[in-house]
Amino acid sequence: MVIITIQDHTNQCYTNHDGEMIYDQIVTQFERGQKVKVSFKGIDSVSSSFVNSAFINLLEKYGFDKIKSDLGFIDSSKAINEAIKRRFSFEVNERKKLVSV
Repeated sequence: MVIITIQDHTNQCYTNHDGEMIYDQIVTQFERGQKVKVSFKGIDSVSSSFVNSAFINLLEKYGFDKIKSDLGFIDSSKAINEAIKRRFSFEVNERKKLVSV
């Protein structure tokens, strides 16, 4: 298991660029067969742009089941957890609708 601490890569969680830096770290570890925990230590909020770029874009490369089993979050607030959960829930449900059409 690998811990990726956001503040080691960016000082904020606002832009797509910030999220892309974390996305790249996650993909690198997934490709090595590692499970990943992302640490939000010192981070008190995230934007939807960051969440989309860092985490939701993983759905393009990996299935939701892999993300659910191999990606976790630590040192985060309830608000951050809910923002991430809300975005994943929306995306997964939208993709299911596309498949069933």
